[in-house]
Amino acid sequence: MANYGRNPADRLEAVFSDSDLVRLGIARDYLENAGLDAFIFDATFSQLYGTAMPARLMVYADCAAEARDRLRELGFLDQPQAARRK
Repeated sequence: MANYGRNPADRLEAVFSDSDLVRLGIARDYLENAGLDAFIFDATFSQLYGTAMPARLMVYADCAAEARDRLRELGFLDQPQAARRK
């Protein structure tokens, strides 16, 4: 995983959540292959509590929009309203 000189205190933002850790792993790998740092939070809680506590896929806040776009390409997020109207 590349760090690219980031400060560990940089703000992270959740871009995807799911109780299926395999799906989260695919999403994380997809983003990392695109050059975005991605982290899975709450995986242990998700395993214990299932859908009551889904795990979260986190990225740096300044990369969140690009990460969501890439997850839409993968089919993991719904298309934005404007794209559905076309």
